[in-house]
Amino acid sequence: MTRSSFLYLPFSLLAAALLSGCGSFQTQQIASVATTTTTTTTTPATTPGSPIVGNVHGGDLPIVGAHIYLFAANTAGYGAPSISMLNPAQPGVAFDANGYYVLTDDKGFFQISGDYTCTTGQQVYLLSIGGNPGLPAGQVNPALYLMAAMGACPEGQTNFASAVPYIFMNEVSTVAAVYALSGFMTDGTHVSSSSTPGALQGIANAFLTVTNLADVASGTARIQNVGGNGDVPQAEINTLANLLVTCVNSDGTSGCTPLFSNAPDLSGVAPTNTVSAALNIARKPGANVAALFTASKITPSFQPALTAAPNDWSLALTFYADKMVGPYFPAIDSVGNIWVPAYAGNALIEFDPTGTILSGANGFTGGGLNLPYAVAIDSRDSPWVINFGPINASTVSKFSPVGVSLLSSPYACDTQCFFPAFDASQNLWISGSQRVSVLRPDGSVLKKFTTSAYDSGIAINSTGIGWSIGQPSLLYHIGLPATLSSTTETTTTSGTDLTSVAIDSADNVWYASNKNNAIGVSDKNGILVSPANGYTGGGLKGPAQIAIDGSNRVWVANREGNSLSAFTSTGVAISPTTGYQSAGISNPRGLAIDASGNVWLTNFTYNSLTEFIGIATPSATPISPTTHGQRP
Repeated sequence: MTRSSFLYLPFSLLAAALLSGCGSFQTQQIASVATTTTTTTTTPATTPGSPIVGNVHGGDLPIVGAHIYLFAANTAGYGAPSISMLNPAQPGVAFDANGYYVLTDDKGFFQISGDYTCTTGQQVYLLSIGGNPGLPAGQVNPALYLMAAMGACPEGQTNFASAVPYIFMNEVSTVAAVYALSGFMTDGTHVSSSSTPGALQGIANAFLTVTNLADVASGTARIQNVGGNGDVPQAEINTLANLLVTCVNSDGTSGCTPLFSNAPDLSGVAPTNTVSAALNIARKPGANVAALFTASKITPSFQPALTAAPNDWSLALTFYADKMVGPYFPAIDSVGNIWVPAYAGNALIEFDPTGTILSGANGFTGGGLNLPYAVAIDSRDSPWVINFGPINASTVSKFSPVGVSLLSSPYACDTQCFFPAFDASQNLWISGSQRVSVLRPDGSVLKKFTTSAYDSGIAINSTGIGWSIGQPSLLYHIGLPATLSSTTETTTTSGTDLTSVAIDSADNVWYASNKNNAIGVSDKNGILVSPANGYTGGGLKGPAQIAIDGSNRVWVANREGNSLSAFTSTGVAISPTTGYQSAGISNPRGLAIDASGNVWLTNFTYNSLTEFIGIATPSATPISPTTHGQRP
């Protein structure tokens, strides 16, 4: 994503993704998702400047008399109700407890004309509630909730008329919207964020992510991302959609039992509608996997679908870049772009929040890149890259926010340098095997602290204290101008133990042991909090990098387990015993969490980047000492 698109994204990007097959038409060819045949559905004629039109289907059946709400995400704070946008003065607009709505006709069609206005950059979605999915006349299904994300109100416009959106709202569009927006949803009528620039960017990026999962104009799951460089789990999206179909096409009672009984929320309360059920599954993707898979086979309207139960119900996309050879430890900037060091390719690769490559065919090069190992982003969105090379003389490269090398030759670091972190004064702290180096913003050396480590991470807390792991089983407490002390921790081990470090909002220090398959935590004074051998389980197997999300949950990339682990802030495993998995993961090294709640893993042996959609709590980016463990 370019800097000029910060916060308010041009609608042309959304239009290209959402509106395939729109414009002037009398009929639209819609491929049946239940069979390989094609059916023709007559739709209202549309011309440029005409209303929003669409159709609501449950599987293969139109939903008659459904209430169609047009909502905007609220920016008054997390948990706030969505903003009802329809104008009650317009013909055909009615009101109920959820807001203003229009109705679908006897074929499931709806039309919204001059019934609303929106503000540039407002994030907009449609919600369908109730209606008759083929029941006897006069009956409705109160548990029937479906969603479709439209995205940002066009720049300089007050409505979507210039884009002529056609929306096919069904179970696939619902799964795509719920997973991508899960970090900002309470339920179907509560999609919101705070008003900070980071939060507005995060929710805008989340709406863009929907376009990578499904074509909302046809209601079908994608097999590749919009940019064409990534794999989308189409069969899993269809299977999740099939989970909803049986409930949608029922009267909301026994037909919903297989779904509702196996999709409780985090407190164990069963949902009462299909959007809430999908949201609960997105937030607890490791729960009741086999039972939900069995339920998905009752009405398999959407194909292709999974033929066996998955490891879990997380949704993950994998993106590829030819020159991203041996990707290591990434970082995310303030607009959600992901910067990945290609260790074996001597290049820096930049992806936008939808996985599209921004750094060109060869990546960004120059500036002394030499076995680039890890990245940190400063307060001006400039990436600083730690180069493991030259061997025994590590260096630091610096690039502009658009990938231009800012140095003719890199800054010197130390013998072996590994992980970077910025303090509030924008000094760069770098862990190393023999010393922790602190560089001023101009690259000059501010201080070097003598340590003994193998390959340890480093993190800076809210009071400016640096924390790093030493050997054997030491936790270094480092402060400027010249304070160095250590306490004992019992999670890591001596020898070749990769020990990454992260800090939560209470300044607790978390660390992972690659050799012991464990994570540990010490408090802000360095006093051990975790058990003697650390916290285990949750699929920990060769943990490579650790990160904290916006609700202080702990996330770990497992390079030997080819998985992602998650723990609560008290060390209780959230992920299953195998971790969260995806077909695209291969020997993952780095991990980063963005402001939309997506978790990104770098795959060292596949030269790829895997994105787990909406699985974490949105996190402030770039990482800063004042925002650890906080939402943007």
